[in-house]
Amino acid sequence: MSFLQARPLFFLIGFAHAACPAAAQTSSIPRVETVRIGATAGYLTYGSYFSGPAGLRFSNENGFGYGAEVGVRVLRNLSLVGSVLHATSDWSFQQVPLVGSVNIGGASLWFYNAGLRLHFPLGRRQTLRPFVEAGAGAIRYAVDNPLLTGNATNFSLIGGVGVLARLGERLGLQVQVRDHAASFRSVDQAAAFGVRGRWAHTVGFLAGLSVGL
Repeated sequence: MSFLQARPLFFLIGFAHAACPAAAQTSSIPRVETVRIGATAGYLTYGSYFSGPAGLRFSNENGFGYGAEVGVRVLRNLSLVGSVLHATSDWSFQQVPLVGSVNIGGASLWFYNAGLRLHFPLGRRQTLRPFVEAGAGAIRYAVDNPLLTGNATNFSLIGGVGVLARLGERLGLQVQVRDHAASFRSVDQAAAFGVRGRWAHTVGFLAGLSVGL
């Protein structure tokens, strides 16, 4: 084989040799998933949703919630995220005019959210990905009690911070703090006693596993 005939072979060998480090370097960069879905659960602290005349006081018991979320990447570090969260709470109205005390167990709450989430990857492997998010949604509550029955849907704003820790190529552990702020509406039966909805916050301390697709 002459030198001219061997040149293509030498070129391929040289290209392969040069490409190997580049390939290894590229493989060290984690794949950026298009879609990420996950389940979440955590502890919710509730603000005072209602107020009323005279010395009426309202309180709702903090508790646990669970839900799911899905994120769709729109830019490398920016995702559109939608989530749903369900929880229950025991409500108590004290010093209600003409009634006195009203205790309502098992009030059901649903939190529906949609927003944008911006990640700030750390390190070359991006094992940790802190993020901030903001968006809007709705909080729907329903009560079914002999003393009070009704439901209402309330527009809400959300904001949160958290971090996604990669546990593997696709699996991730996510923890976050999310604030749901809404102006609550009172149900008709409560409004008849002068109970009014008010602006209040519900803060969730959430954690869950997610899978990138």
